[in-house]
Amino acid sequence: MMARTPAAANVETRRAVHVVQISRDADLLRPASLPEPVQRQLDEARELSLRAPGSLVTIIVFTPNASVGWQQENVRVVPIRASAQGAVALTRILQALHRAAPISVITTQVPHEEGWLALAVARWHRIPVIAQLHSDLFAHPAPGPIGRRAMRAAHNWITRRSLRAFAAVRTVSSLNRAAVTKFAPGVRVATIPVPHAPLPSRRTAAPSAPSKKPLVLCVGRLAAGRDLLTWLQVAAVVSRRHPDARFVVAGEGSERSRLQAAAAKLGLARVIEFAGSVPDGELQELYAQATAVLTTSGGAESARALVEAASQGTAAVSTAAPGPRDVVVNGVTGFLHEPGDVAALADSVCALLREPARAAMMGAQARTLVSVKFNPQRLRRAWVDLWVTTARQGAPSA
Repeated sequence: MMARTPAAANVETRRAVHVVQISRDADLLRPASLPEPVQRQLDEARELSLRAPGSLVTIIVFTPNASVGWQQENVRVVPIRASAQGAVALTRILQALHRAAPISVITTQVPHEEGWLALAVARWHRIPVIAQLHSDLFAHPAPGPIGRRAMRAAHNWITRRSLRAFAAVRTVSSLNRAAVTKFAPGVRVATIPVPHAPLPSRRTAAPSAPSKKPLVLCVGRLAAGRDLLTWLQVAAVVSRRHPDARFVVAGEGSERSRLQAAAAKLGLARVIEFAGSVPDGELQELYAQATAVLTTSGGAESARALVEAASQGTAAVSTAAPGPRDVVVNGVTGFLHEPGDVAALADSVCALLREPARAAMMGAQARTLVSVKFNPQRLRRAWVDLWVTTARQGAPSA
């Protein structure tokens, strides 16, 4: 076989590709307001165009409500109802897209359900599929009825076994990398956190100890599953030990009234503020003034709050879940503890309140860390590189 010349290799490298993503992010259906997920997708598509001119990105979005798609630059968004009929329709949509413009690579937001459907279509057409892991697939099932825990355990087991069928796997947490490699030897695994753009800072240096207030923050949706009752319990312990401490919960959600009632029962009514949705400018100042940001859940939203806080020079106290463990260096930029450990979490918050100079130093180190590790441009390039490399390599052998 004749070797390719450098010119031929360069043409191959820059050949246009068609990337199809399957997402569950309903924010992608609100292009007019340009939420962060829409802007991120447009930026990734522009990066792809620089890498391979003429490339296309199609995003299929599962949504509970009827929605209208949109197209901008080289990005097209196609909504699909999140239902059994929608799952069947997904295969038809993928087939139609492939006929119109041959698909080079498919990415799925989860490695199950639609991931399995994508694999079925991709196998027929020899299209490589990239699975994404945004949660801890290897954690023990959450407490609950035994039947539900058994079903979740079985679901996770099947999902883990199916990882070897994908051409590549993207994890957003380095903790999952070794586990994925164990279940899918030979499959390319890349750890690429979601690019949470740090809030811009008006300061050229991280805030110093005198500029910090005895303020503890919670930032994110007030939704079930975020273990915010534990957050309030930690706040209650801290308040008893540091009467000057104040607490701000920035975010809206279905749990707000229940959390406000719980805060009152814990004696926090006079020291806590439920601020609702806070504009970026005001949130930036809250982060910069706070001694610590406290998180008691481990999802992507918590990791985002930790990155934002670090960008403003604020230390963190968090549960040692996969997302936070990639953001917080224990004992250096903040503290990590086991989920639900109220006493330990409270001890760390109190330590930062008691030693503002130490808190400021940790915040400065956190700011330096996220400016490099979570640089949006670097992460965007890594993700686009995985698209292009996987598309060039093709589907794995059966």
